[in-house]
Amino acid sequence: MTSVLAVVCALAATGCGAVAPAASSQTFRPPPPLALVAIVDPSSAEGATELRQLQAVIQAGATPSQTLVVSLLSGAPAASTYVVRGGDSLSAIARTHGVSLAALQGANPQLGPLANRDWSRVYPGDRVTVPPAGGGFPARNAIVTRAPAGPAPPALVRAPTRPANATTFQDAQYRRALATAESTNRARVASWRAEAAKRIEPWQTQVVSRLQELAAGLGGAGAESAGGDVAAAIQSATNTLAGLPGRRVLLLLAGGRIGGAGDAALAGSLAGVRLVLANLANPGAPLLAAATAAGAQVTALDPALTELELAAAVNG
Repeated sequence: MTSVLAVVCALAATGCGAVAPAASSQTFRPPPPLALVAIVDPSSAEGATELRQLQAVIQAGATPSQTLVVSLLSGAPAASTYVVRGGDSLSAIARTHGVSLAALQGANPQLGPLANRDWSRVYPGDRVTVPPAGGGFPARNAIVTRAPAGPAPPALVRAPTRPANATTFQDAQYRRALATAESTNRARVASWRAEAAKRIEPWQTQVVSRLQELAAGLGGAGAESAGGDVAAAIQSATNTLAGLPGRRVLLLLAGGRIGGAGDAALAGSLAGVRLVLANLANPGAPLLAAATAAGAQVTALDPALTELELAAAVNG
């Protein structure tokens, strides 16, 4: 009798199309980290405003392992780009171009700890920004930092399989099981996000403090000179982004300095980069057309709406 009941139960669970439980779990995949390079006008009035805008972006949201490079425009000569070949090293590249190794490393944070790399190793295809031999740099990297990693991603419950030709009762069972799985997964992801935010918060506070210190020092002794080659700064920033993992965003806060920037020098250099243009006095500036032609996804913010839209444009 017991064996008959077992067979009946087995038929009810299989042959009659009962809801099959989730076979196994899968791991939650967090969004890729944000890789952000922000170019700022170093003049005291504009720079203070732009750094305050960047503070709001950092406070509004950050991702585990997010990288941030803040570059200040300067009037120094434009840098060049060297593409690494087999057998190259940073020290050899520095000697060949007549610049110090420290200057070369400072211009290329993507080749060091920022990207979890060893300065002593470069690979064919790496794009290296080479400062001019006479000194100076078109955009000085004033802040280079990376957020802490997040907690281990949680395991998620797989959705149950809906029985074929389900009866009304079986369909109701399936919907209940599906709702339970979805609720469990939402709770696990929410818990992960809360822990990730907790780990990142001290980094956000530290970055905001450094941005405030940077703003306070603008216009004082040693301040960056007026002017600045925006196109050259974008090239350097793009080289940096090319070596960083995640969602690559180039934020040009120094929109007032664009002027006529945007020419053939940008061709083919912005593929895979989201370019956010803020404080742009002239929405029809040549840079927009040049950047789009170069493969960038371009977002140009109205100066009057920058404060409202900037965080979403960068973090979204």
